[in-house]
Amino acid sequence: MRRDRAARLLRWAALVAGLYVATAGHVGSNNVFFSGEAGPYPVSVVIRPPEVIPGLAEISIRVPGGGVDRVTVRPVRWDAATEGGAPPPDVAAPVAGDPELYAAELWLMTVGAYRVEVAVEGSRGDGEVSVPVTSIMLGVRDLPPGLGWILLALAILLVAGVVALAGAAVRESQLPSGETAGSRRRWRARVTMAATAVGVAGLLYVGNLWWEAVDREVRSGIFARLAVEGAIVHAGGVPVLEIAITDPAWRGRDWSPLVPDHGKLMHMFVVGAPGMDAFAHVHPVPVDSATFRVPWPDLPPGEYRIYGDIVHESGFAQTVVDTITVDAAALTAPEAGDVPPGTPAGLLRDADDSAWTGVPVALSGPGSETRLDDGSILEWQGDQELRVDEETVLAFRVWDPDEKPARLEPYMGMRSHAALTRDDGAVFVHLHPAGTISMGSLAVLAPAPAPTAGGPTAEAGGTGVVEFPFAFPQPGDYTIWVQVKREGRVLTGAFQATVLE
Repeated sequence: MRRDRAARLLRWAALVAGLYVATAGHVGSNNVFFSGEAGPYPVSVVIRPPEVIPGLAEISIRVPGGGVDRVTVRPVRWDAATEGGAPPPDVAAPVAGDPELYAAELWLMTVGAYRVEVAVEGSRGDGEVSVPVTSIMLGVRDLPPGLGWILLALAILLVAGVVALAGAAVRESQLPSGETAGSRRRWRARVTMAATAVGVAGLLYVGNLWWEAVDREVRSGIFARLAVEGAIVHAGGVPVLEIAITDPAWRGRDWSPLVPDHGKLMHMFVVGAPGMDAFAHVHPVPVDSATFRVPWPDLPPGEYRIYGDIVHESGFAQTVVDTITVDAAALTAPEAGDVPPGTPAGLLRDADDSAWTGVPVALSGPGSETRLDDGSILEWQGDQELRVDEETVLAFRVWDPDEKPARLEPYMGMRSHAALTRDDGAVFVHLHPAGTISMGSLAVLAPAPAPTAGGPTAEAGGTGVVEFPFAFPQPGDYTIWVQVKREGRVLTGAFQATVLE
């Protein structure tokens, strides 16, 4: 059933107030993390995009194992082939004190999807890997008030000087030496000064109109998430989660069709709030050009945040966000006579859809563990302390019920998936062992994607270990859901972590 519109607006406003504007692909996390291989070299890449476009992106590349002679980076727009190619690569400089770390800065000149080509040359040969980056405008930099007052004072001085010079030129420029300007010359000078002041004021007015037009155009490019409306409807008597994209920009000038990411047009995460005691990873399918539907997962009534990851044909990735209230009546199938004529048949559940309910386990240090539905154990093996903006690896090991390292099956092409959220909803990130990148964007932007760490080729003989490179963008309490696949079954474990300043 549809929610009451006023209540929905209040919940939406509360959610937006808590959200930190972020990159298009996630909520509250502006940085890109990637772990993979550039030919024979394992690499870890962190890209910190600028908040203002054009702007400088900070790139750091870690290449363990030595034997590296040179590392280069190059930003390539998704449509570079049709616009005259990409700029030459920049050399990443070694970082003093860390022989494995290289750093560079790259200009991202326009909004859109890019790939950053990382090339490594050394004793093991040459290798290259592409990392997708979504370049968006997060805001504009306002002029500092103090500097504004200084510039205003200088502008007043300049205008006064121009007016005074114009008056002096009329009054005294043709006056013989030693003579005093008569009343006629003084009157003409005053008229000239007044006309000059009016002319300068007119120029300033026109200039201000131009500046405001430019400012409006720039601010119109500030990234805004697509407006969507989530609701529970019934299709063929089955409760269905419907996500309708209501934003006019959905079919705007820069619109392009969606492409699959891990074989799905949308990855949606349903998070029970505020308790963090319910979670689902589902895959809605389009029923028309702006509406997606998926059977409601096996979750109880309650308040939920929904996050839907999509990738456009250009490689541009973004996340749609909404909140939804699900009551018991919405999950009750209507009687046959209550189903309106022409109601579409129920949707088939995707085999990769999954749902979890329970209490997340607090991370009290390495060795914290939670039991999965098949009796397996998910054990935390990462750092004891998690801090803001510190690069880390969220590491877990899966033990089978006999306490032996579990052999994992690829889950949608990856060794594992994870999702994490700050409990107030200010941060949400979908993670892979390859990092925060969208594999759909990588498939679009990279001409020949290289194998990435954690993919199906990185099974590592059933060690049961899964790792996710990341750095938390904000302090606070987080819930982390880790998903693996064993014997054809998707298993989910949840942990609670506190991230310190």
